[in-house]
Amino acid sequence: MIVCVCHGVPCKRIRSVILDGAHSVDAVGEACGAGTDCGACREVIEDLIEESVPAVARGRSRLPMLMTG
Repeated sequence: MIVCVCHGVPCKRIRSVILDGAHSVDAVGEACGAGTDCGACREVIEDLIEESVPAVARGRSRLPMLMTG
């Protein structure tokens, strides 16, 4: 399935660059061009990153921060 129509980038290529370390939409764009033109596919790319990379590896935690005081 083509995810980025502007650059003809398929889902398989995006998953490949994610596995190679592209853990943000911008990093995916730098690696393969997806999401760098009209931007319509950026949400799908983010979903693919979230499916493929644990939140901790993306620098985010899904757990709420606890307030100490």
